[in-house]
Amino acid sequence: MNAARALRPKAVRSVRKPQQARSRLTRQRILEAAVQTFEERGFEETNTAEIARRAGIGVGTLYGYFPDKRAILLELLQATGSEIADHVVRSLKLEDWLAGDPRACVRSLIDALFHIRRFNPGMQRILWQRYFKDPEFQAAVQAIEMRVRAAALELFQSLGARGRLRITDYVTAGFVIYNAVEWTASRLILGNSGADIDAAVEACSDMISRYLFVDG
Repeated sequence: MNAARALRPKAVRSVRKPQQARSRLTRQRILEAAVQTFEERGFEETNTAEIARRAGIGVGTLYGYFPDKRAILLELLQATGSEIADHVVRSLKLEDWLAGDPRACVRSLIDALFHIRRFNPGMQRILWQRYFKDPEFQAAVQAIEMRVRAAALELFQSLGARGRLRITDYVTAGFVIYNAVEWTASRLILGNSGADIDAAVEACSDMISRYLFVDG
């Protein structure tokens, strides 16, 4: 997956649904301007007037699409999370894991997830901060987590039925692996982790493979 797409806004939640190409373009400009402004100034220091100015529109026009900057940030979270979740779910298709080395599948997925999270680190930090302050952000993040864990559970059940896994508690495995990957990826962008990202990919991939597979 192209890392540059990870924080490219897409229409997910809105005050009004744009019907015309011009309206869709305006909406996209608002979201792109918000990413740039949040990244440069932070969430608390950003106001809707600055976002509107950068988007080349009036504040009143912006309010026709979003009631406030929080709504903009929430849509960015949902769009980003949905795109990443889509990628993960596609990567957990059983046929792909049966066709080749499942350890390579693990590494490919971890590599993509870790490098994606390094894109727009300022935005990533803001989203994490809102998670701990805003129940609606928590609900959005948890919905993404449950979708990914459900796909992982389905994969584990299928691989386990074929004798490919050493584990038997698939629900716990999904929980532990998801949170290990999520927190490690977050630490790589939230602060000075002291870890090289490529080395972290190798270590995390090896750890998960040893945990999951019979001959891991």
